[in-house]
Amino acid sequence: MLPYSPYSESEHLARGRASVIGRRRFLQAIAAGVSLSNLAPLPKRKRLVVDTHLEVWTLNAKYPFRHPEPERFQPPSIEAPIENQVAVMEEFDIRYAVLINPRYYGWDNSYIADCRSRFPNRFAAHGLINPLDPQNSTQLEYWIRERGLVGMRLSPIYHSDQTWLNSAQNYPLWKKAEQLGAVFNFYIAPHQMPQLEDMAKRFQGVKIVVDHMGKPDVSELPPYRNYSKLFSLAKCPNVWVSASEPYEDSKTKEYPYRDTFPFLRMIYDHFGAERMIWGTGYPRPRWELPMDLELQLVEREIPFYSERDKDLILGLNALKIWKFPERL
Repeated sequence: MLPYSPYSESEHLARGRASVIGRRRFLQAIAAGVSLSNLAPLPKRKRLVVDTHLEVWTLNAKYPFRHPEPERFQPPSIEAPIENQVAVMEEFDIRYAVLINPRYYGWDNSYIADCRSRFPNRFAAHGLINPLDPQNSTQLEYWIRERGLVGMRLSPIYHSDQTWLNSAQNYPLWKKAEQLGAVFNFYIAPHQMPQLEDMAKRFQGVKIVVDHMGKPDVSELPPYRNYSKLFSLAKCPNVWVSASEPYEDSKTKEYPYRDTFPFLRMIYDHFGAERMIWGTGYPRPRWELPMDLELQLVEREIPFYSERDKDLILGLNALKIWKFPERL
């Protein structure tokens, strides 16, 4: 006869799984709403891993928030400082990361620039720049030459009816970006892709990353007339797509977000694994998924990635876009 236990069979299974996967990961998964059936110990990876999209911030008054859309801004209640990301990179053997200035700070990139200068062997950094500022090419030069950034992020998705992305008024910005070797990532909606395509063809020296899968509407049905506007950019050799944050676009919100897989597959078929990259979004404690589940999503869950594809998407492709310092 088995000894008495205060736990049910399901509780025993959960507790046993927690002991296998680690208590911290167990609790993080529960907090993220991830089913325990999706958890298993990850093998030791030998891949180069680069997180190409990482937003960090502090509540330190030295770095005040200056959100460009203050009417809809809700200040964060918790901070996600650079120290948290350094610890995560140590824990999960992430070689490099690309810091992105969160919109909280508006056009002031001081915190991100200071973070990069504190840890120059780990990070490249992107700031934000005002697309409507007639002096934005001068601002770009300042942040790159004087403060050590390597590029900028622009978010036309917040200006759905404007056409500044490929307007003549921003040609000086793109010419300066070519001269400086700057990288630009774009948070952009599918209907805006023709503007980006025009800009990418005119200024082929600017390296471009389309953020977050190009923001698909996963309820869109074939032949995907709206989302397919992204695919014309596959003709531009200076464009890559970030296959990141599927939980933002998923309608089910259930890991591993299989309702986004058809859209990932379309990106894969049009751009190839050679022009896809991986990134997370936010560090501990603000992350949408614990880091090992982010990695597991690529390593195990997406059925059409080969082992070589994973090497490229998780790290090697990033080396073609950004210049990272050598680390011993």
